[in-house]
Amino acid sequence: MVSVSTPTRPAPGPQLPGVRRFGRLVWLVPAVLITIAVCWTLWPTWPLQAIKGDFIDLQVYRLGVQAMWDGAEMYGSLPRTSADISLPFIYPPFAAVALGPFALLPWTAAEIGFFAVSVLALAVTLYLVARRVWGSGGTSVVLWASACAIPLGILLEPVHSTLGFGQVNLLLMVLVAADCLPRRTKWPRGILIGIAAAIKLTPAAFVLYFLVKRDYRAAITAAITGAVATGLAFALMPHESVKYWFGGMGNVSGLSGSAFRTNQSIQGVLARFQVPEPAFTVLWGLLSLVLLVLVVTAMRRAVADPALALAFNAVFTLLVSPISWSHHWVWVAPALLGAVGVAARLPRRRALRWYTVIAATTVVFVIGPQNWEPGDDNRELAWTPWQHLIGDTYVWLSVLLVALFVYVTPRAVNQEPLLPDSLRALRARVPSRS
Repeated sequence: MVSVSTPTRPAPGPQLPGVRRFGRLVWLVPAVLITIAVCWTLWPTWPLQAIKGDFIDLQVYRLGVQAMWDGAEMYGSLPRTSADISLPFIYPPFAAVALGPFALLPWTAAEIGFFAVSVLALAVTLYLVARRVWGSGGTSVVLWASACAIPLGILLEPVHSTLGFGQVNLLLMVLVAADCLPRRTKWPRGILIGIAAAIKLTPAAFVLYFLVKRDYRAAITAAITGAVATGLAFALMPHESVKYWFGGMGNVSGLSGSAFRTNQSIQGVLARFQVPEPAFTVLWGLLSLVLLVLVVTAMRRAVADPALALAFNAVFTLLVSPISWSHHWVWVAPALLGAVGVAARLPRRRALRWYTVIAATTVVFVIGPQNWEPGDDNRELAWTPWQHLIGDTYVWLSVLLVALFVYVTPRAVNQEPLLPDSLRALRARVPSRS
C-alpha cells in the first residue's frame, strides 16, 4: 500500500462562529452593517453627530503649505478657515512635504481624496488586525471580519470626527500598524513609524512596541528614518525647520494642557481640575511613569496578541501626550477588533464577559460622552464631579481596561527580562550553577 503524506497545517486561530457554516449568507452581515453606517452617517441621530464636511484641519494643512510656498510664515498667523477662525499649523516641517499633494489639488478634489484615503487607511488597519488574528482561518474569514469591522469603526466618535475634520490620524495609524502587525514586512521594520513621527511627533512613542518585543533593530531604524526625514525637511525648508525645532515647536506649546473638554489626556484632566504649577507637572510626570509600568506589563502579557499590545501602546501615547483630542483616539477601532480576537478563543463563559466589556466600550466610544458636557469659554473649569466622571471617560476607561487585562491575564511562565535575542541565546548556552 502506498502511503501518501499529508502536509501539516498551521494550528487554527480564533474562530468566528458561522463564517463557514452559513456560506454566502454570512456576507449579509457586513452588507447590513455598511448600510446602517452609511445611513447613520448621512442622516445622523443621537448620539452620532453629523459630519460637518468643512474638513477644517485639512484646510489648515493646505493653508500652512500654501503659506510656505508663498514665502510667508508657515508657523505664523494663517488666513481664516471657512469656519471664520484662524488656526495654527502645528506639525513638524516634514508634514508640509507629506501633505503637499493635497495643497496642489482643487479644494473639492482634495476633500474627496483625503476622505477616501482616510477611509482606506482605516480599512487597511483593520484588515491587518484581522489577518494577524484570523489569518490561519483563510482569506474569506479575514475579509469577512474586516468588512464587519470597517462600518462599525466609522461609527466610533474618534473615527467619525477625524473624517469630519479632515485630520491625519487615520493615515498615521495605518503607517504604525503596517510597521508592527505583519509577521514579515518587505521593508526594514521601523521605517514607517519613523516617517509617521516626522509628520507628527506622537507616533514616535510607538517605538515602545519594538522595545517591549526586544526588536532593537526596528527601534533604531525608526529613529534613523525620523532623523533622515527631518533632515530632508531642513534641506527643503531651512527657515521653517529652524523656527519649529529651535523656536518653541511652532504653535504647539500654546495648546499643551488645554482644559477643553475634548482633550482626553492626563494633562487635559489636570487642567480641568485646575491643578496649579508645579503640582501640575509633577503629577503629570508621576502618573505617566505609573502608566508606563502598567502599559509595559500589559504589553508583555499580550505577547500572543500583537494587535492588543499595540493598542496598549496607543493608550500610553494618547494619555501622556499634552494634547489628545478625542478624534486622536482612532486606535480604539483596531483595539476593539483585537479584543474580539482574544475573546473568540476563550471558553464560553469567559468569552461572554469579554464580549460584554467590548460592547460597553464600543457604546462609550460611539457616544463620545465628553461632547455632551458643557464646553467652550472655560466652562469645563466649573464641571461638577459627576460631569468630570462623564467628560473624562476616555481617560479613566482606557486605564481601567488596561488594568483589568493585567489583572485577569497571568504572567507567562517563560516570560524573560527585556533582553535582545542575541543576549538571550547567549545566556541559554551558559550552564547553570545550580
